[in-house]
Amino acid sequence: EVGAFLNANLNPRISAADWTGSFGHAWAESQPNHGMLMRDGGRLVGVFCAIYSDQWVDGRLERFCNPHSWCVLNDYRSQSIGLILPLLRQGGYHFTMYTPNPKVAEIFRGLKFRDLDDRLYYFPNLPGLGGLPRGGFVESDPARIAGRLQGQLLRDFETHRRIPWLTFVAFGRPDDPCLLIFKHDVAKKLPCARIIHLSDPGALQRYGGAVRRHLLFTHGLPISRIEARFVSSPPSLAVLRQRLQPKLVQSKTLQDSQFRDVYSELAALDV
Repeated sequence: EVGAFLNANLNPRISAADWTGSFGHAWAESQPNHGMLMRDGGRLVGVFCAIYSDQWVDGRLERFCNPHSWCVLNDYRSQSIGLILPLLRQGGYHFTMYTPNPKVAEIFRGLKFRDLDDRLYYFPNLPGLGGLPRGGFVESDPARIAGRLQGQLLRDFETHRRIPWLTFVAFGRPDDPCLLIFKHDVAKKLPCARIIHLSDPGALQRYGGAVRRHLLFTHGLPISRIEARFVSSPPSLAVLRQRLQPKLVQSKTLQDSQFRDVYSELAALDV
């Protein structure tokens, strides 16, 4: 019912089945809800979705709540706040909201959410920039990736691998594996790898040349895009730009670099 409501009233490009599927990922041991909904009698008139996840951050297990896709019919907009407050009053969570429109972003800034670093790097996937060390690897085949990773990297891969709009690249050395997750996008009318996850902020400094060649020749992507908070220094030949989509978080302890785009609506939905 919620999937059909969001398809009809928020984004018809996303099917009711894909809306519903975005709630079904087992990313948290405890999921108190999938968000909040509002009814007038038996009629569904508003929803505010939420994705929950347990994530390891610097050796600590942290709990996240990711509110997203706030949709209320026009006649009930004055009661919309009733969908927000029950979510935010849940204790013990860091909150992320990655796809608000500008008006929604202003509301959440008033609720003590802050903006994440909005710097973006665009860089060319040139074939001649460095190579892999002896014994190094670059893999995009899911079966081979699973054999290269372990621990948290393997968990991140396995919990996302069946999402069809995500593409995975495992790379590095056997004693230094890394994981990159991207979506196919377009930048300046050119195919682009929109990187939504990089397991190690220094990985592109160590193996960037091999990764770029792989993205160019295996995936046909001449350009990549990555957020500055994901990397320890700018990729070679990168051009700095500003992200226009607001990304908001609320946390008393975590820094910008500790928030990830995986385990959120950016992974669970084709947006």
